[in-house]
Amino acid sequence: MIEFRAAAIDPREVEADLVVVPVFKAGIDGPGAGLLLRALGMDAFPETPDFRGDIGQHLLMAAPGLVPSGVLLVGLGRMDEVTPARLRRAAGVAARAAGAARHVATTLAEVHPTDVAIQAVAEGFALGAYADRRFKSEPGDPAAPEELTILVPSSRLAEAEASLRRATTAVRATVLARDLVNLPPDRKRPPALADLVAETLRDRCDVRLRDETALAEEGFGGILAVGQGSAAPPRLVELRYRPPQPIGHVVLVGKGITFDTGGLSLKRGTGMNDMKSDMAGAAAVVGVFSVLAELDVPLEVTGLLACAENMPSGDAQRPGDVLRTYGGATVEVLDTDAEGRLVLADALGYAATLKPDAIVDLATLTGSIVTALGRYAAGLFCDDDELAAGLLAAADAAGEPLWRMPLWSELDRFMDSPIADVNNTGDGPGGGSVTAALFLRRFVGEVPWAHLDIAGPAFMPANLADGHLPAGATGYGVRTLLAWLEHRAP
Repeated sequence: MIEFRAAAIDPREVEADLVVVPVFKAGIDGPGAGLLLRALGMDAFPETPDFRGDIGQHLLMAAPGLVPSGVLLVGLGRMDEVTPARLRRAAGVAARAAGAARHVATTLAEVHPTDVAIQAVAEGFALGAYADRRFKSEPGDPAAPEELTILVPSSRLAEAEASLRRATTAVRATVLARDLVNLPPDRKRPPALADLVAETLRDRCDVRLRDETALAEEGFGGILAVGQGSAAPPRLVELRYRPPQPIGHVVLVGKGITFDTGGLSLKRGTGMNDMKSDMAGAAAVVGVFSVLAELDVPLEVTGLLACAENMPSGDAQRPGDVLRTYGGATVEVLDTDAEGRLVLADALGYAATLKPDAIVDLATLTGSIVTALGRYAAGLFCDDDELAAGLLAAADAAGEPLWRMPLWSELDRFMDSPIADVNNTGDGPGGGSVTAALFLRRFVGEVPWAHLDIAGPAFMPANLADGHLPAGATGYGVRTLLAWLEHRAP
């Protein structure tokens, strides 16, 4: 992972392979840009058809005798529209454009002189530089940046160092989630994923693994039904972090479908291409648990990872089957490709029995939420205004777009079943992300609960990768949950 440091050094004098400076539209120089341009004999940055200072643009300028690999100009768009989120994206753009530079210095954080901006720049650069090469024949990447120096005034050094410590923790947790999602599906079938999580977190929290026998004995019928078509049996991973004197208790639930074929309601072939990402919710929870002790979070936090592989076989569940979930509610299965809500029903039902202060689940649950919000934002479903406000504020601080969606009770009736308590599709009125959330709401009782449908931003197609969001897993949700937990801890 890239090392961060803060320094109060003139950008013309810093010892770095590459110096990154911001510029704005209309030919406006950002902090440090004017100094370096004048040192290069220029009055203003050169505008080209491909570089006008817009957000997402960059231009590398040779700087012989000044900076070995040159000066990288990064666009921030309009000067009056700069936010930490834009800085995070611009830093990611810079990381992708850094080439063979090992040591990079930047004045980006001075555009928005707050500790949040410093953290955003560090996170954006490290997450933009991320590349998963574990399965290459030669996994090493000699061109990857190794160190980022954030240039700030001497009066801000202590503030910057604290921000960089937070950034280091957030990046490490996010990268862990990305690595789990990016694992090939043959390497993370439910038993293997459960064992990997236990090994990764064994020194950071308590871990309990429920195998198929324990799931059957305790009545987790949803997880068992989804996993019964696979030769790799399902697992429920329970994580428990408990500080000495907790001031509250929250439960984080993650959908952990390690591969989703759709079951007997088989997906089209291309619809399976990214289905190793269907456990991104569970991966986000693991990322959070990896740093709770390090952050000294004073809350008790329980994590539930509902892990199954949804496969077609002679033993797979069928449309028309009726299963009994944890707690006794029955579900008529109309579509075996609506499997995520079945494993979550078990996990949420169990979570409610723990009587926490709040439950938050994350799931790549519906294609409908992508239709509604696109690929860069997740949908938030929550009846509790205080809980919703806290999560929205945390997502804004983390730079992970989150939009509150409605929970229209008028659509509940479409999940009525003539032979069971509920069906698993709610087909009829459209609004598939809403009806999926309404289904989940039936299993949480009176506990304040929020559902994050992360199907859009959890995994990026290559053509949509941008800034700090690489092709593949993004780790969406990790930084939002960390910010939310920190806010709940006075």
